[in-house]
Amino acid sequence: MSGEHLISDEETRRFAEGFLSDSPWLGDHKWERIVIGPNAEYHADFNGVFPEDSELLTGQQWSWRVSFSDPGGKRLSLDHATVLKGIDRIVYGEVKGAEGFRYLHIQQWFTEPTPERQKLQLRTADHSLMCQRALYDKIIFPAGESPFGEKLDLFEEQRANTEAPEGDTAA
Repeated sequence: MSGEHLISDEETRRFAEGFLSDSPWLGDHKWERIVIGPNAEYHADFNGVFPEDSELLTGQQWSWRVSFSDPGGKRLSLDHATVLKGIDRIVYGEVKGAEGFRYLHIQQWFTEPTPERQKLQLRTADHSLMCQRALYDKIIFPAGESPFGEKLDLFEEQRANTEAPEGDTAA
């Protein structure tokens, strides 16, 4: 990514927030303030916490990290660099078949010049797609609406009718 097309720390944090809000199966969210840049790990204490009074060196800056549990209880985390990796996989990766249509919105957003891009709002489903590609390199959980409107149910005809037929009072 060139210097004129940087994706800010605030933007990637917003994507992670959207992903977590759209993912009720992820629990125990823990947000942290971290230092990024050359030798940033030396600012952390033995518990991995970055003291608020850390004096940052040239090329270092404050950023964010969020950790959470997946449905299997595995601890995962997202940070600025990880979300950028997900965007990179969507924009430059080779996606085959219908899955590529899901990414068109994100790919168009990415090609916009920075000032215009920052005015555009991605959907929460787009946030989920970027973060899932970053974490798993594929889509694990459903993200957003189906392109056909409602959730596709190919077995709808076979499902039991939830309403009792008229005149039937037996329960």
